[in-house]
Amino acid sequence: MLMMDPPLLLLNEMRPLLAKKAVENIFFKKHLRQHSSIVIDEFIHELNAKIAPKINCLACANCCKNLEPGIEDNELEKLAELAGTTTELFKSSFVGFDGETLFLKTKPCTFLKEFACEIYTNRPGACKGFPHLDGKDMKYKRSLWTNYTICPIVFNVVEHLKMKLKFSHAA
Repeated sequence: MLMMDPPLLLLNEMRPLLAKKAVENIFFKKHLRQHSSIVIDEFIHELNAKIAPKINCLACANCCKNLEPGIEDNELEKLAELAGTTTELFKSSFVGFDGETLFLKTKPCTFLKEFACEIYTNRPGACKGFPHLDGKDMKYKRSLWTNYTICPIVFNVVEHLKMKLKFSHAA
């Protein structure tokens, strides 16, 4: 019998499940320890390549509403220009510093209009790389679990990974 992939869940469909999934994911993280990082990374990369094109980010923009993306020093001047202000004013109004990293501190992002980024082709590198599912040692990335609650792509990749690994958790 041919197994069908379950339907992909969108933001409004995944939100009601997050509390239950939080407990389940504690057990899933433990389950992941049984598998090598290389295998998990391959599965995540494969699932991301399959799932990401099926999710319309322009119908969601939840990342732009809830995250504070890191920015590089060399991106600051261009972002200020795109915002129509000086670098100094942009930095004091829209940029935070946590002791290590500069980040856009406004939520939602100052460049978000409706569900679209008005500087999309010039967006910061952290935004271009989102949801950051192409890295190494993904099972150890804190961002994977943070983004799981924010991004339908990450949520669906993790849920499909559970099926691929034949994980089950009886609540």
